[in-house]
Amino acid sequence: WVAAAGTTWWAANRAVDAMAPRFETHGLVDDASIATALDTALSGEGARVHEAGDIDAAFTGGRTQTATYRVAAALHGAIEPTSATAEWSDGTLTLWMPTQAPTLARAAAARAIGISESRVVLHPTISGGSFGANLDHRVAEQSAVLARKLEKPVQLSWSRGEDCLADRYRAPAAARMTARLGRGGMILGWRAQVAAPRTGRDLARLLLGGDVAASLAMALPGDRGDALATDGAVPAYGIPNLAVDHHPAELGLPAGWWRSGAHSYTAFFTECFLDELAGFAGMEAHSFRIAMLGGDVALARCLSTVATMGGWQGGVPGSAQGIACHRMRGSAIACMAEAHIGDNQRVKVDRLVVAVDCGRVVNPDLVRQQIEGGLLFGMAMATGASTGFEANLPNVRGFGGLNLPRLADSPEIMIEIVESDADPGGVSELAVPVVAPAIANALHAATGRRYRSLPLLG
Repeated sequence: WVAAAGTTWWAANRAVDAMAPRFETHGLVDDASIATALDTALSGEGARVHEAGDIDAAFTGGRTQTATYRVAAALHGAIEPTSATAEWSDGTLTLWMPTQAPTLARAAAARAIGISESRVVLHPTISGGSFGANLDHRVAEQSAVLARKLEKPVQLSWSRGEDCLADRYRAPAAARMTARLGRGGMILGWRAQVAAPRTGRDLARLLLGGDVAASLAMALPGDRGDALATDGAVPAYGIPNLAVDHHPAELGLPAGWWRSGAHSYTAFFTECFLDELAGFAGMEAHSFRIAMLGGDVALARCLSTVATMGGWQGGVPGSAQGIACHRMRGSAIACMAEAHIGDNQRVKVDRLVVAVDCGRVVNPDLVRQQIEGGLLFGMAMATGASTGFEANLPNVRGFGGLNLPRLADSPEIMIEIVESDADPGGVSELAVPVVAPAIANALHAATGRRYRSLPLLG
């Protein structure tokens, strides 16, 4: 990295532009290389991260249904660009910065300028909606180096373009889903093969660095699956024989935590494929899910609630209605979406109806706020919030290229919090994964076409 210091941010940013630095790179990352890496990973042998029953026996001698899904890299797109303020005085470094990992940021800053952690004072500030971006502590290292070199207080801010260029993305992923249906449309066997980078290992390297990350890398041999990369891929349904395989893919992209992690794509894979299976079985999507849930009373109540609240019409052609459900962090959620493709050939989401069972609720307003925010965040992921790559660089450099939903695009939202005496579950990321599959299933009802890639129409 290079930096320029000035008496105003504008002057410093113009100076960086005037430098026009060129960086030496090795290898090529672009859309084609990413697609090839994911396809190669899927065609290779995966590592089993979850298994129940006998999947091989379930698939023997019977017809199976298969579909392949893909998701593009996602940017954090936080309103607040990356920033930190640092001061070096009397042998002590003082930092003011928004961070979700203050202890790790403090340690990283100390390592960057070769001092002990005891000589670093960090004041965590309000972090805004970073969605995981502020787990990264590179700005702490950079501001520490600059303050030490200049021996003056430094307020370092990344430009919006730099935020996009240097993001640690939610990595692209692909999945091959396979299932066998039995009598009455019951799923006899289910296999999810997920191609994605080893995000658990990469996240540990990002957060811990140094010797700890090196030790972790040794503990994670190349042929072992990464459970964090397939988090949420185990269906919440009573399927007797199932398997989840991780096919590690080396994409050459920096990866980080993104709101809801792997759930953001595994729920899309699962709930879209389940809708396809309902069609093969000749069953209505809501009833198909209820029949498969087994003893999951909470998820069944959520599904029944959204169907009643939303006026579910069965997802029949022309209804423009889709449904999806998911479990995460001990909570259950179901979402019914109404969506269509507008005259401008963009996805238009008209309504989102949601039921949430997160156990005993202490503050309903906070739960509602988290669900509403998660729904809009998930809607952004369904329609944009991603980037392609060309010549080792992302081709999105600002909000204008992210196709984010605006106020005029925001749908009518109805939320029902199901009363429960169970232990409280998590809600901060719960609503994000369920929206994209609900919208994709709604578009199928509206158009008759299956949408198997995110962003939709991307």
